[in-house]
Amino acid sequence: MIKGFTARNWKLKLLGHPQEDSYSIDKENGIFSVADGVTRDPLLYLPDITTLSGKLKFIRNYPKQSPAKIAADIFCNFFPLVLSDFLDKNEHAMRVAFEESNKRIGEWNKENIPNSDYLLNDFAGCVSAGMSINDGVISWGYLTDCGMAILNENGDVKFRTENQGPDKYDKHIWKDKRLIGFDWRNPRTRKIIRKHYRNNPEEKSSFGVLTGEETAMDYVRTGRQEISPQDYLLVYSDGLEPIIFSGQFADMIRKQNVGGMEKLCKKNVKTEGTLIISRPGP
Repeated sequence: MIKGFTARNWKLKLLGHPQEDSYSIDKENGIFSVADGVTRDPLLYLPDITTLSGKLKFIRNYPKQSPAKIAADIFCNFFPLVLSDFLDKNEHAMRVAFEESNKRIGEWNKENIPNSDYLLNDFAGCVSAGMSINDGVISWGYLTDCGMAILNENGDVKFRTENQGPDKYDKHIWKDKRLIGFDWRNPRTRKIIRKHYRNNPEEKSSFGVLTGEETAMDYVRTGRQEISPQDYLLVYSDGLEPIIFSGQFADMIRKQNVGGMEKLCKKNVKTEGTLIISRPGP
């Protein structure tokens, strides 16, 4: 059983915000991937999106062909192609697949955004997760706040990757003296965070994004886990994280109601999120 979908909040659809998640399913080789394009800046000074007028202004100025979506698509196109070339899809193979996908995103950036200003002309990028299933063992890789998990037939979490997104380091980042008195809407803040905290291993509170920069690979985590035929395997972006680890989702697992899982996600998603659900057994 394999099911993949992207759930989007109805308000985002109504306002016309472009979809920026992507996913791919290679059933023949048992390879699944999810990518979440990093939101772009529509303006230097961001509007207050807690208001309707602010939301409309944000959407009206947002790039209609989103580079975030392009980066997500590049990952989900190249990741399975590279990984499928390996007979043993181990952790090394997983890292190579991430590395090659990151390089392709870098090639696109070099051609289309050669000089990043970390604001309106920031590098296109995405965070992502990928998994391969083979003979009762899965290999997985992810970075930042995408992830994968193994749930048993009762919906209990047997294994889950750690969310290493920017939110994890928020309390440390906002102690930066350069940010005091500024919020995310101010371009000074976004430029400092992207330039000094993104893909910068020298900064302990940094986070990773696949932009083509080699240092993005410092944030890719890989591993292998044994699974049973009754397990449910999840690959997801962070927009669905609160839902798929809820009691309601566990109820759907116990009922083996895959359609109910999708409906639950699409009904409750606050922004956008993507999920691939697979089960090796019947």
